[in-house]
Amino acid sequence: MCKAFKRGLFFGGVLGAILMWLNATPKGKEMRAKLAEHFNPLYNELKESIKQLEGPTKEMYEALVERAVAEYAAKKELAVELKDILIRDLKKKWNDLEKEIRG
Repeated sequence: MCKAFKRGLFFGGVLGAILMWLNATPKGKEMRAKLAEHFNPLYNELKESIKQLEGPTKEMYEALVERAVAEYAAKKELAVELKDILIRDLKKKWNDLEKEIRG
């Protein structure tokens, strides 16, 4: 229990530092603005692609996200860190997208 608490405390601190960096530093604000600029077009493209699949699953969506972001990042010459953040944030949208498709 003690190890789990310390691990949670450590990862919580790291997450807090990252969020602070994204909100407080000029570079973080710039990164957040770039992320927002690329997120919506990619999400809309993914939404249309996943709707065309029969019985889409989370695994199918995640594979589609990775492929689409890799192609988009190569075309737009995005930094690796921005690409990774886009992949992570787009994967988080699966639950919303699944509700929209099924509902």
